[in-house]
Amino acid sequence: MSFIKFSNVSKVYASGDILINASSHINLEIDEASFISFIGPSGSGKSTLLNMLGCLDQPTEGAISINGVSVNELNRIERAKFRGENIGFVFQNFNLLPVLTVFENVEYPLSMVQDNILKEERTKRVLDLLSKVGMLDQKDKYPNQLSGGQKQRVAIARALVTNPKIVLADEPTANLDSASAFQIINVLHKMRDELGTTFIFATHDPRIVQEAEDGILKNRQVVKKD
Repeated sequence: MSFIKFSNVSKVYASGDILINASSHINLEIDEASFISFIGPSGSGKSTLLNMLGCLDQPTEGAISINGVSVNELNRIERAKFRGENIGFVFQNFNLLPVLTVFENVEYPLSMVQDNILKEERTKRVLDLLSKVGMLDQKDKYPNQLSGGQKQRVAIARALVTNPKIVLADEPTANLDSASAFQIINVLHKMRDELGTTFIFATHDPRIVQEAEDGILKNRQVVKKD
């Protein structure tokens, strides 16, 4: 059984009297510990696929299975619980909380979805991840004291702190220069190799496309990397 499976998934949005077909009859399977990109220009439906994978939105028709769970059949509370326990998110604008330090930003999801973890374990987990992404020496700084690449490293640590099976990244290198983007891609590869996390990107950045094992185009062809 595939780790992630889309079966004839479509998503239609209503904008006034107009229906917008964001995704149409998507069929795909993704293995565990994959490094996958959804490729296409703005408006091609990449973020829609991520939102459905992240249990933030539901398909208009079709079925989505993640690790054997039919997530489109879950109710709102069940989806939120599944999302908190299984999925991490990385955004192009980092979405760090400006009033929290680097350490506190990474720790924050644990207090929200895994508040039963002892303080000592939370501290150990946060420090370990900050070390893995090369930000341990910046743990007491605030987001406005960091570069874009450093902010994204913190965002990656935050996404991984709950030990999710999947990390969804929406244009994670869009606001970074080439050197920082390659550093971030290398960090993500390292995390995948060390933790077995499945990384799925929505991107039109060729730097990620070249590094991904598979690229899924907006016309739903699958392109294998040579």
